[in-house]
Amino acid sequence: MKPFKWMFEEQNATEIEYKGKQVSAFYRYDKKGKYRLKFTFVSTNSQHEQSIILHLYDFKGKIFWNGKRLKKERRRFPQIIFEETWAPKEFELEIILEEGDIGISNGYSKTDVGRIDCFMGGCAMIKEELGEDKFRFYCNDIDWDDDFDDLIFDLEIKKVPYED
Repeated sequence: MKPFKWMFEEQNATEIEYKGKQVSAFYRYDKKGKYRLKFTFVSTNSQHEQSIILHLYDFKGKIFWNGKRLKKERRRFPQIIFEETWAPKEFELEIILEEGDIGISNGYSKTDVGRIDCFMGGCAMIKEELGEDKFRFYCNDIDWDDDFDDLIFDLEIKKVPYED
């Protein structure tokens, strides 16, 4: 099969229809305010280590994990990466989104390369809505297949009171 990266590029899109399903490169969240994002690693089935990645290119605001503020990298495409090998099975982030958005995707690490990548080869996600602001993501990694079981994770978003 053709890798999803090529399919996204051919259609100049980050979301396409594939075999009757909406397949995306990432999930974008852009509602302003303060939110608690709860992530759960449901399962992995890959020869590559899997990750959940926050893309902060257009993000202006604050992110907290376990009460500690996480710093946004000072580089062209800043990210915060949670690898299956060290991140808890469930973890929560507090996000104050003032401007822009947060992109959420899967990532993978080929141990012979020593870095975490996303948006390459077969990387793509199918989003299932489990309830209001609650989702399950079925992810494909670098391999050119369409099993969408390399990483499965849940995301629950809850609005929380915010005072400046």
